[in-house]
Amino acid sequence: MKTRSSKSPKEPKQEQNKTLLGQILVELGYITIYQLDEALHIQKGDSESGKEQKPLGQILLELGYCGPNQLIRAIQVQVDYRRAQESKQD
Repeated sequence: MKTRSSKSPKEPKQEQNKTLLGQILVELGYITIYQLDEALHIQKGDSESGKEQKPLGQILLELGYCGPNQLIRAIQVQVDYRRAQESKQD
C-alpha cells in the first residue's frame, strides 16, 4: 500500500520531474548543444543585467535556431514526459 507521506520533503515534486526544454530540443536534433549554450548564456546575461528574463524557447526562435513547430513539438514531449513521471510517482 502506497502512502503519500513516504515522499521525502527534501525533494519537491517539481524538482523530481524536471525535464529541461533545451535538453529535449537537443535530443530531438532540432538544435545543437552549442546553440543551446548560446541561448542559455543570453538568458543568463539578461537576468544578471536586470532585464526581464525571456523564456528559452523565445530566445531560440529569435536566434533562428529552431522553428515554431519544432518548439511546439519539444514542449509536447516535455509535457508527456512529465505526465509519465507523475503517474509513476502516484
